[in-house]
Amino acid sequence: MNNAVEEACKKSNERKITVSGDGTWQKRGFSSLHVVVEVLSNGPTAKVLDLERLSKKCLICTGLLSIKYSDPKQYSEIKNNHQCEINHVGSSASMEVDGIHRLFARSKMLYN
Repeated sequence: MNNAVEEACKKSNERKITVSGDGTWQKRGFSSLHVVVEVLSNGPTAKVLDLERLSKKCLICTGLLSIKYSDPKQYSEIKNNHQCEINHVGSSASMEVDGIHRLFARSKMLYN
């Protein structure tokens, strides 16, 4: 993605470029548990400059519920050592906005 950013900046001859944001939902409506948002360069050859995946549900945590009482030791070990996928708390309707905000907030640090 660094290459895409550098290419977009080179075409505009400066570090300030015009971009657009878009989101892709796992399912339609405002009840999706997962969304991917991306920032794209504008122009005839648009490129993805950055993306963020947001999730309100962790499949590992959900799957672990099946062994919570039958094997509490293994449940605790996996629960404490896995990388939880949940990175959004709030309504599904706010996921896209939150993701775009995250992308813009880190763009200066990552891409100047």
